[in-house]
Amino acid sequence: MVRSLFALKRRLVSQLDLGGRARRFPSQQAHRIMRDVTVQVALVLLLIESIFVAEQLISGLLEEVLKIRAPLAKTIAMMATMLPQVFELALPTAILIAVYRVSLGLREDREFLMLSSLGIPPHGLIRLVIRIGIWAQIAALAVGGFVDPLARYAFRLVMFSSQYHALTGGTVTANRLFETRIGTVSVMPRSDGVPTPRLFVRQPTEGGGERIVVANGTRLVGPDLDGRVALHLYDFAVDDFPAPPAGASGPQQWPVAPTSSLRGTSTQQSLVFNDIVPFDPRGRNIAELTLPELLTGAFTRTGERLELAKRIGRSLLCLIAPLIALLALSFTTRANQAFVLPLACAGLMTMEIAGTSVLAGVLPAGLWPVLSLVAAGGLTIGVGLVIAVALRSSAIARPGLSRS
Repeated sequence: MVRSLFALKRRLVSQLDLGGRARRFPSQQAHRIMRDVTVQVALVLLLIESIFVAEQLISGLLEEVLKIRAPLAKTIAMMATMLPQVFELALPTAILIAVYRVSLGLREDREFLMLSSLGIPPHGLIRLVIRIGIWAQIAALAVGGFVDPLARYAFRLVMFSSQYHALTGGTVTANRLFETRIGTVSVMPRSDGVPTPRLFVRQPTEGGGERIVVANGTRLVGPDLDGRVALHLYDFAVDDFPAPPAGASGPQQWPVAPTSSLRGTSTQQSLVFNDIVPFDPRGRNIAELTLPELLTGAFTRTGERLELAKRIGRSLLCLIAPLIALLALSFTTRANQAFVLPLACAGLMTMEIAGTSVLAGVLPAGLWPVLSLVAAGGLTIGVGLVIAVALRSSAIARPGLSRS
């Protein structure tokens, strides 16, 4: 057992050149690899982001934009603010794919063999991809920690502005339902094309009853300097219904006649627009908090603690991804080249899912134990991958697609 450990140590020292005898990786070659990897990462990110935005459009954003007739500029702004949402997970995957494809091309072109004949073993590539991972980690922390939270808030802000202008300008073209602080509000366009949409409001009252407001036309004016808007109602009816008696299981078992009714041709009510289309401040949504804000709240609240650990953990995936790519490259042959890369990407995503599950179980321990677990887990996986890649450096340098 002891002999096996010493043999493994000697092999690692030889593969990683800890004694400093081998020549350094050529700077010209390193710059070309960095350039090719950067281009590949940009292309993969463009593909993933395009798929994500298209999925969001299909799943409801496009329908919402058409309902409120949002201008093209605001529609493009909303699409742009959605791009950072998937960046944290897309970047490690893009790095894995880029490093794998670029390294595979170098291997099959015999460039690694040529460098090895000059006394430059593949361990130089390990150092190079780690450097790539460090730059990617910085980018992930910058985007995930600052750009993405602010972009999420900007998306809500642009959407709120579009909804406001749609309601005040009478540009609603389809039935719209709002769950607001004053109750359920339904806005319906008029069939005659008049820019005063119909309104239906179902509002709970004190004592468990309900108030139903129906208007054949509405118009919002404002807001004023105090942030209040004037709601004009035309051909309206207001009915107050009592609360159902105890034990009643349906409307047929208790009187449904209103206790009071009001009819009129025109009225006006002053209210805060936020009561119609709610717009919460940025601090209420954890996803919209930046890293310093998460760190401040993570000492006392588990929600911020988990979100902070997840963002740091996802940035560590940028360091792990290129090492997984090199390890996958060492196993790539003509027989398995079709599924090695997909399996590597699946393994990367499995790490993210498993890490989140483990973190959820240790959140009550406090912030520092959680961050220590993230750092220790990332360091352990990283060192393990470096050792595995170093032991298989000969397989990385040897072409494998020309012959089985």
